[in-house]
Amino acid sequence: RLLSEHDIARLIDPELAIECAETAFVQQLSGASLVRGRLDMRRASPRAGVLGVAGFGHDDSQLMIKTNCHGWPQADGPRLTRSLLTLWDMAEVRPIALISAERFNDHRTAAGFAAAAKVLAPTAASTLAIFGAGKMAMPALLYLLKVRSIRRVLIVGRNAERAEAMAAGARLLPALSGVEVSVAGSAAEAAAQADILVTVTTSDTPVFPGEAVRDGALVILGGANRPGAREADDALIRRAVIYTDHTEGALEKAGDLIMPLASGVIDKRAIAGEIGALIGQSLPAPAAGAVYVFKSIGIALQDLVLAHALLARAEALGLGTSFDAEGASIAEGAERS
Repeated sequence: RLLSEHDIARLIDPELAIECAETAFVQQLSGASLVRGRLDMRRASPRAGVLGVAGFGHDDSQLMIKTNCHGWPQADGPRLTRSLLTLWDMAEVRPIALISAERFNDHRTAAGFAAAAKVLAPTAASTLAIFGAGKMAMPALLYLLKVRSIRRVLIVGRNAERAEAMAAGARLLPALSGVEVSVAGSAAEAAAQADILVTVTTSDTPVFPGEAVRDGALVILGGANRPGAREADDALIRRAVIYTDHTEGALEKAGDLIMPLASGVIDKRAIAGEIGALIGQSLPAPAAGAVYVFKSIGIALQDLVLAHALLARAEALGLGTSFDAEGASIAEGAERS
């Protein structure tokens, strides 16, 4: 079954995506899936890159392969990204779905943030600070509103014009009716006022002062997943109770952990565990002076679990296009994409 961006928009909803993220995190904790393959290629001129990941499901009969391609068609223009996800039934060695995954990726990533916030964020959290005003900023905002009663949103961006545009767009959304949305005067101001902070940047260096973050807050580190890049400074990491979606993977590619571990700012005891262990639980506030940190790198199981859920919905509703790989024709679904 071939699912277009239009199909995904009709099939997905935040409640389903968050439930799938929780399932994936629990399965990851049990060792149900590992990323068995990873390809990362980059080209300097013209600038472009390809990231491919593959992961098996809980019984190795399900396989997900996702390819993300990005590039700059115009040297001074924005980066463009396209993504395709393929699902396989490995018991029969048969492809069962090809999904256009640009919108899918946004939902899947933001749902992971929300699943973590359900157990780590203060229950009375009302102020959210978003660092970054790019592609993932709005999905992160909308999903976090699903798990906490946010009344105020502060946006911090390196590009003031883009941050203002995001704030203006957010104010027009029905989901944000009654929510105050503004651009923060500074990163320190936003960090000091927020109960939940989420970073979705490509920065190589910390994007807010860690000492400004209030005790008991939750910081979701969702960007800069490269060994030499970090969004949080030593001041924050030193006081953090850290959870990951996948600790082994985070220690390989998340500079937010690799760099302070290498310098001796923290040791591995600062990493309390993987978020899957907390799903369905309620946590007390961290100790005085401490904060919770969720380091998200994204795991293959998030893609696989959500993709299977959407495929089941598509089949039930007759959405998408049915393609016979061995035949000569394409049979349209009950409603064409």
